[in-house]
Amino acid sequence: MSFPLLKLPFIPLELILLNANLAELTHFSMISKKSYRLVNSLRIPYLNCLDLHVTKESTQIKFKAGKVCIGGWHFLNYTGGDDDEEDTLIDRFIGNCEMKIFILEDRIYSLTRHDVKISVRAGCEYLMDLFKVNVYRGYLYPDDVPMTRQPYFYPFKKIDLIYIVGKKAMKNEDFKKALNDTIAQLELLVSIPVNINFRFNQFQIEAKYLKFCKHAFWIRSKQFLNFDLNYIRLQECMLIPIDCQLFVLRWFYSDNTTFETLLLSLLNTPEITDFDELEPVPFDAERRQFGFKFNFSTYIDCTHGFDIIRHDGLLATILIQGFYFVFHVWHDRFPDVEGLVNFIN
Repeated sequence: MSFPLLKLPFIPLELILLNANLAELTHFSMISKKSYRLVNSLRIPYLNCLDLHVTKESTQIKFKAGKVCIGGWHFLNYTGGDDDEEDTLIDRFIGNCEMKIFILEDRIYSLTRHDVKISVRAGCEYLMDLFKVNVYRGYLYPDDVPMTRQPYFYPFKKIDLIYIVGKKAMKNEDFKKALNDTIAQLELLVSIPVNINFRFNQFQIEAKYLKFCKHAFWIRSKQFLNFDLNYIRLQECMLIPIDCQLFVLRWFYSDNTTFETLLLSLLNTPEITDFDELEPVPFDAERRQFGFKFNFSTYIDCTHGFDIIRHDGLLATILIQGFYFVFHVWHDRFPDVEGLVNFIN
């Protein structure tokens, strides 16, 4: 015997819906225009944003409450099956895109016969309208992802944060497309091996935070000195001392008040560059903290760095240690680094 859920008064109906998980709410909203309006009218304060994950298994939208994933929607190819499997699938049209759907705990799985990217677009648009949230982060795990997924973050031309992480080098042209097809507006983090013959002179970056955690040898002087960013991390790069010097001089003689940190891990040991014209002074514990917070778990010890003070009073430190060149502006001169681990040992 079926329960006439939609005939309940609004308040008890709202309470029932708010106790459902987001996958169940999403599926309920697909039943009719009335059910869609009911879910669309709910206030769900714990849902902050959507994340888009691309892996070899599927493209998935994740529901995020802060840093916690509270369910998601997987988009897969439909290959057909036996009659018992067919009985568990429900036909739905989302944005004129035909899908076969089933729910497993807090996840929706949709199967489509056509290009999966079309169903991803339909699903993203549906969820953003339904819950009034945006896709905030895009994660690409490119190892063995089929070519049919390109562009990987379709249909988005821009996403706030993009992370590309893997254990295998992508084909050069695929890597270029991954960097250019969808633009990171706030942060781009890349941590994959790169082919030794990779070159990309037209690489453009709009984000203010850039992190290449592996194989940044292909970033050359002209590109580097044209970056207008707040934070730059380049691992295993081939920049030379004059590049470091010019970068610091550009900041010192500017009015830039947003730049934070430059960390270069160089393939060649950096030389001590001449910064005498900037009137450098040694570390003074009364002027600044001995180190700054580098990420959520580490700090960089700048005890052996030397400081420069700009015309507007902004303090910065230059640290040359091992294969690292570090340039940091102290917007907070005494940050809390208790419990963190030194990044450069």
